[in-house]
Amino acid sequence: MTSPNDLLLATNAAILACLTAQDYTIAGRRKTMAQLTQLQEFRKSLMDEISNGGSGGGMATLLSMGEPAV
Repeated sequence: MTSPNDLLLATNAAILACLTAQDYTIAGRRKTMAQLTQLQEFRKSLMDEISNGGSGGGMATLLSMGEPAV
């Protein structure tokens, strides 16, 4: 199982990727990063969970982010 700390690190990396290249096309294939506001909300949720000793929803919180933009 992925820990809240691991998810926070991955979320921070996703935020950085979102800020540096939100949407791009290579060889005719388009890639869109997650929405910044959703990532920020998820990061806050993870930080709250970590500060509360990991007693939050864990991986279930990840599912609340919604579908990725295409």
